[in-house]
Amino acid sequence: MSGTEVDRLEELRSFYEKGDYMDYLLIDRCNELILKSARTRDRAIEIGCGEGYSTKQLSEHFPDLEVLDASASNLALMRSRTGRDLVVHNTLIEDFQLGRKYDNIFLMHVLEHVEDPIACLRRLESVLGDEGQVYIAVPNCMALNRRAGLLMGLLDSYETLAPKDLLVGHRRLYTVDMLREHCELAGLKVVAMKGIYLKPLSESQMYSLDDSAVRAFYRIGEDVPQYCADLFAVATKKYY
Repeated sequence: MSGTEVDRLEELRSFYEKGDYMDYLLIDRCNELILKSARTRDRAIEIGCGEGYSTKQLSEHFPDLEVLDASASNLALMRSRTGRDLVVHNTLIEDFQLGRKYDNIFLMHVLEHVEDPIACLRRLESVLGDEGQVYIAVPNCMALNRRAGLLMGLLDSYETLAPKDLLVGHRRLYTVDMLREHCELAGLKVVAMKGIYLKPLSESQMYSLDDSAVRAFYRIGEDVPQYCADLFAVATKKYY
């Protein structure tokens, strides 16, 4: 594994340890969409586990779940949170080699962090079963709140990384077309594109709303991905 990249991931541990309410809602919504989209509950792997909040939920629905994360600290947090003895792979995606094929690959909020997203997608395509699906979630640089921020002079461009992006180690943000293109270049075909969290206000302003209002905005955005804070895609092998 690349020492520099692994060290970078280890430095994010403190963020995952303390957790974030809005991020937990985002994970909840991602997992709802995964369960709606899954063809089977067989042979699954989660790429990047954070502290295990998503892993705990996924393991309840996908009994044959494995986990990959380059951060040993994240894997330790995940084990502590889930209390489950899951098969784990402590490696970077780019270095992942295994003869097994997976029916379900969960790539939730990972592509924005990696050095080469297309190489990572190619690696996952190589371990995806012929009828399997990859579930991908990424932040959307054309989100409604970012469109407003640009017009208000708070952002230099749509691609500008906000303070929270920098805090959690984002290297890039996505658009609907960019996500489709990266999948295509990696030999994957996007068969569904959904939006997660129609976010009309800043994060601090959204925190001032009650829980039911915030959850409503998470659901409203499903059919307008181009305006949502995050994109959710389901992809299959392109050449099968």
